[in-house]
Amino acid sequence: MQFKFNFILTLLAVLVLGLLLGLGYWQLDRAEQKQALLDLQAARVQLAPVAIESVRINKQQLRYLPVTVSGTIDADQQILIDNQIKQGRAGYFVLTPIKLSNNSAILLNRGWLPLGDDRNTLPDVKVNTVELSVNGRLDHFPSVGIALEGADVLSKGWPAVVQTINLAKVSERLGYAVMPYQVLLNNDELYGYEREWTLFEMGPEKHHGYAFQWFALALTWLIIYFVVTIKTKTKKT
Repeated sequence: MQFKFNFILTLLAVLVLGLLLGLGYWQLDRAEQKQALLDLQAARVQLAPVAIESVRINKQQLRYLPVTVSGTIDADQQILIDNQIKQGRAGYFVLTPIKLSNNSAILLNRGWLPLGDDRNTLPDVKVNTVELSVNGRLDHFPSVGIALEGADVLSKGWPAVVQTINLAKVSERLGYAVMPYQVLLNNDELYGYEREWTLFEMGPEKHHGYAFQWFALALTWLIIYFVVTIKTKTKKT
C-alpha cells in the first residue's frame, strides 16, 4: 500500500480542511464570548443599583450594571421595537423615554407585548404616572442578524414602530438626545409588561456542540482524503 501525492486533490483537501477547522474554532470563540457575558452578568447581579446620572456612559462595558432611573416619563413619544419573538409569538418591546434631572434621557425597556390580530392596531402603552423611580439594568439595544434597508426608520405617529434602534434617528425624532444604552426594567417593578430578560437564545454549550461537529467533519474529511488517495494508487498498481 503506497501513498501517491496528487497536487489538485491535496490542494482541495487542505482548503476544505482549513474551512472546517476554521468553523470549529469560530464556534469555540463564540462560546468563549458568551461565557464571558454570562460571567459578567452573574458578577453584576450581586451589585447594588447606582443612580443612572452617576454612571459614566462613555465608559466601556456597562452591560448588566444595576441602575436606578428617576425622572419624567415622555409618555407621548414611546417606541415599539417590532419583530420580537417570544415562545413562537411575534410582538414588540416597549421603549419609554425617561428625562433625567441632569437634562439627559434614557430609554426604559418596559418589556414585551404580543402583536394583535391587526398589525395596524398598535398596543396601548399609556402610563398612568408622570414621575417615576425604578430599578433595572443597562444593556445594549436588541440587534438583528441582517438589518434591511429602512429597518431603523421610525414609523409616523406615536407610538413609533421600528425594527432596530438607530440612536441618531431616535434622538432626532424625539427632539432630544438619549443615552446609548437601554435600561431593562426589573421584573418586580410596576409599569412593565412581560419581562424574561435572556442574554441570548443559544448558550455556550450549543457552540461547543457545533465546534465538536465541525472538528469531527474535519477528521472525517482527512480520513476520506487518505482513503481515496490510497485506493487511487492501489488501482494504478
